[in-house]
Amino acid sequence: MSDTLENTQDHAPPAADAHQASSAPSYDDLNTPMIALVGFLSAIVTFICIIGLQAAYLQYSTTHEAEKRDVRLGAVESILSAQEAKLNNGYGWVNKETKTISMPIGQAMKVVAEKYESN
Repeated sequence: MSDTLENTQDHAPPAADAHQASSAPSYDDLNTPMIALVGFLSAIVTFICIIGLQAAYLQYSTTHEAEKRDVRLGAVESILSAQEAKLNNGYGWVNKETKTISMPIGQAMKVVAEKYESN
């Protein structure tokens, strides 16, 4: 087993080692200005994306809130109109035993005002 390891180590081509040693850089050849430029441009693009996403979200939320407000306002208006119609539909009995009646709100305010003016 050791013979095969020795044979493989003996047959290593020496020219390949010499070629690898000569092509290796002798100094660190990083292009620092280019790296700085790419980093700066990446930061700007990221900033623009964040601002754009915030603007899109603001537009969406404003539209969504306006739609919700319109739906709620429509529901409130329909409830108020139903209550107003119920109050203004004329005279009727609320409870016959206690002789309690219902009347239009305008008429009820006139009756109460006349009652307190006479006192």
